[in-house]
Amino acid sequence: MKKIFSVLLCGVLALSLSACDKTDNPDMIPEQSSGTGVEVPVTKMPERPVASPAVFITSTAIPSDLKIYSEGVYMVNLDTDTVVMSKNPDKKLYPASTAKIMTCLVALENVKNFSEKVECPYDCFDEFSGDDPNFYDAATAGIEPLQDNLTYKDCLYGLMLASGCDAGNVIAYNVGGGDIKKFVGMMNETAKKLGCTNTNFTNPHGLFEEDNVGSARDMYLITRYAIDKYPEFMKICDTDEYEMPANDTYPDGYTIHQSNGMLRSDSEFYYKGAKGVKTGGIYAYYLPEDGEWNWNNEIEGFSSLVTTAERNGTSYLLVTLQSPYRNEDGEYGTHYADHTALYDKVFAGYEYTKLIKEGQALTEVAVAGGTGNVELLAVEEYSELLPAEVELSSIEQKLTLPEQLVAPVAKGDICGYLELRYNGSTFAVIDLAAAADVEKE
Repeated sequence: MKKIFSVLLCGVLALSLSACDKTDNPDMIPEQSSGTGVEVPVTKMPERPVASPAVFITSTAIPSDLKIYSEGVYMVNLDTDTVVMSKNPDKKLYPASTAKIMTCLVALENVKNFSEKVECPYDCFDEFSGDDPNFYDAATAGIEPLQDNLTYKDCLYGLMLASGCDAGNVIAYNVGGGDIKKFVGMMNETAKKLGCTNTNFTNPHGLFEEDNVGSARDMYLITRYAIDKYPEFMKICDTDEYEMPANDTYPDGYTIHQSNGMLRSDSEFYYKGAKGVKTGGIYAYYLPEDGEWNWNNEIEGFSSLVTTAERNGTSYLLVTLQSPYRNEDGEYGTHYADHTALYDKVFAGYEYTKLIKEGQALTEVAVAGGTGNVELLAVEEYSELLPAEVELSSIEQKLTLPEQLVAPVAKGDICGYLELRYNGSTFAVIDLAAAADVEKE
């Protein structure tokens, strides 16, 4: 990109006069009187320009040169909250174990002491050995029925690292006051509060049930809220391993490991800069026939994945739902392939660019009746996510200033505006403040 800006100085003609704005309110201030009937000139601020959303990204469709397996995709730049890629963002799909993100969130919202011991009754384990084949052979964190030394913290790490369905039920039972279904209701209430419109949870672990659904956009809302509100959420999700307490099977305790291959340097799916959040995979699922389970009617499963990634100061959150468990060659990892392809595309195709620095001097203006000129400084930094093909020379700076600045001027007074424009549209407006006091002569 060329490091050149075209600058348009717009002197706003103002025949009447008013004072430099000392607030963010650009309302006009009446002319002042000297007490002798003679009006004293003061600065009249022009009207603050209005910005429209940036127009740099005109389509979020998946580029035709990418082979993306997932049925649902939603990818957002975390620095600007800009949606950069999407595919069926509101389609109801099966979240698999990414549903555990909501289980973790509800626990973070309701548990006061994570060192508190939890109960592990058989109610939390019975469904994994019942008649429903979709709950058989579920992933576990190694928790045992009636274990009495387990804490909420242990359960959260068992849930998010090992993807333990047993941990999900134990959390739900304890937070729900002994009622797992009550906890599931809390999950759905939280989803509704966050603005999710295509999500319905039926269990706290994500094992297949026909009505256990969510959309890529909804899962983004859930994950983004957890990241923004609870710093410990990403600390848990991004941990490599965790020591679980002893039980009958492991009298010396045991270690659980991160299940997300994109985070493990020893994995073929490792992606530099990836962090968290949650994997989800169901290798096969079953539907009832005439009210009975047919264990021979196995349907090929799917994978879902939620991750973040950061490179060169730019961060993204990516949700993909329901990619085939195996590709056309029988290889596992379609969800990892999707995330790698999408991250590679945006990191190569977009750059988070600082356009204005906080305190940057934009112009110097004369002060009528004052002891000198004054520089006007940008009151804040402004950065934008720019496609690689956008030249900085195509972004215009337009200064909107009063016809004249009249003393006295105080340091920090808002005395003008900077518009950033692209293709004739203003996408940002930055206040300009006086760099120093200017007294009357």
